[in-house]
Amino acid sequence: MRPPLAEIPEHLLEYITEQDPSLYTPIDHAVWRYVMRVSKAFFAVHGHPLYVHGLDETGISTDRVPLISEMDEALKKIGWRAVAINGFIPPSVFLEFQSLRILAIACDIRKLENIGYTPSPDIIHEAAGHVPIVADPGYRAYLEAYGEVARNAIITKADLELYGAVFDLSEIKENPKSTPEQIAKAQQRFEELASRESKPSEAALLTRMAWWTTEYGLIEGTDKPLIYGAGLLSSISESYHCLDPSVKKIPFSLSACIGTSYDITRPQPQLFVAKDFQELTRALNEFADSMAFRRGGAYGLRLGVEAENTVTAVLDSGLQLSGILHSPLFTTEGTEAGFTLSGAKQLSSGGVEISESETGLLPEEIAVFLFPEAIRTAPAGEIARALEGAGVLAQSGHILRGHVVRVLSHGPTGLVLVVKNLEVRDSQGRMIAESGGETRLVPIASRIVSVFGGAADRKSFVMKTRGSAGTKVKSHKTNLTAENAALNELYRKVRECRDQNGNSAEPLLKILTELDARHPEDWLLRLELLELISRLDPMSPAVASTRQTLENLKSTNKDFKEMIERGLQA
Repeated sequence: MRPPLAEIPEHLLEYITEQDPSLYTPIDHAVWRYVMRVSKAFFAVHGHPLYVHGLDETGISTDRVPLISEMDEALKKIGWRAVAINGFIPPSVFLEFQSLRILAIACDIRKLENIGYTPSPDIIHEAAGHVPIVADPGYRAYLEAYGEVARNAIITKADLELYGAVFDLSEIKENPKSTPEQIAKAQQRFEELASRESKPSEAALLTRMAWWTTEYGLIEGTDKPLIYGAGLLSSISESYHCLDPSVKKIPFSLSACIGTSYDITRPQPQLFVAKDFQELTRALNEFADSMAFRRGGAYGLRLGVEAENTVTAVLDSGLQLSGILHSPLFTTEGTEAGFTLSGAKQLSSGGVEISESETGLLPEEIAVFLFPEAIRTAPAGEIARALEGAGVLAQSGHILRGHVVRVLSHGPTGLVLVVKNLEVRDSQGRMIAESGGETRLVPIASRIVSVFGGAADRKSFVMKTRGSAGTKVKSHKTNLTAENAALNELYRKVRECRDQNGNSAEPLLKILTELDARHPEDWLLRLELLELISRLDPMSPAVASTRQTLENLKSTNKDFKEMIERGLQA
């Protein structure tokens, strides 16, 4: 079933995937069923109280890989939606979905080899991890607030490079056709970028907050911490060990949370325990007060320049200028006085792009000068006469002169002048820049009130820089390969026996014989067979022999020893 495309902003459509249930293999369904059987028993005791109830309330099946359309219908009842995506999407896009109360759910499912944990987003992580706790109103409120705050965060060029490395590493690890050499190369690139010494950006700090809360968070229970983070809820391996005393349990605080880095490739050595979800929302608002989108001014300008990535500077006139900020200007008192805008540019007001039919073709660079308050509030005619006469003195000490061709107005007092033959001189009268016969835009403003990440009119900016996404949707990948096709056929036969709910163990015994002969190393299908045969014919010799085979596999396959043990106990 197609996702609710009509309700999604057009510039986000390129990230949408068509969930195709036929691409899930019988092994995939067995992986899902195993994870959910083990998880429901464990998290009924050690998880957030709403976990098991949330599975039912949000339409998540235990027996098969769930349909995102079913989750979407269930989430509608609590004011949220669900859409299918294909693995990693840019952080800014994920947060935009979240700010719109849409859970972006990866359709792919981890390979059997990665059943305990995978760094790549998959349907186990999203559906069995994030979705159930959304049933809690306090958690929903935190998610909504986080999405709104985080989509304003300034994302740096270094952030994007690291995101690319994480994306490549996760995709390569989950690709059945990847070679050990490809995995090692991607791992090395990730480690090199992750180890770079640099001041963490707003986006990086907020990512840490998400990591230690929505991904790896614990919450106080009656007598012990309880798990609510999706990374733990979807990792049957790490969740099983995270409550051990060897993993430090630290009372949640904003400073400790954002001050602690993490490694996605290893189990976490410490976790943070929140009193409740309201504490997280309060901490989030505290952090938001320190961000450039609320502080603006010289602080926001410096962070915007350091980003080397698209940001938006909002002037006190209401004008929003999006692009790459550089060449910042400051007064002798240290306040902001101007900057240069380059790269892909956008001028907006109230989050809506001002068309080039109004502004004219934007130059490669726009030099923005801030003026004294008296000039910002002066009539347009008075400013125009000053520009065409002795000039207008900017806060930076530069003097601007030129011929005003047109006056663009937006908002109650905001002015943008279209000026021809613009000259910019320093305080000594020396020429700094001149436009010749070309026109230049001169915004009339005196302060930068906000600087936030990305463009003001994101839809228009994306369409202009990437082209229209249209409504094309892509399909997710399958884990079926030529190498595992025969084994998948055996899994299919067992699933068929389960669905038919027969009263004879004979078909299962035949499958077990073939499994022993052709796939002696497989443990998950043996668990499935043991469960079914034990139910139909508990005295069958195959029950004891299969259990012994699994015990033997525990000693020869140490990577899955714990998985086999937990499967035998479930």
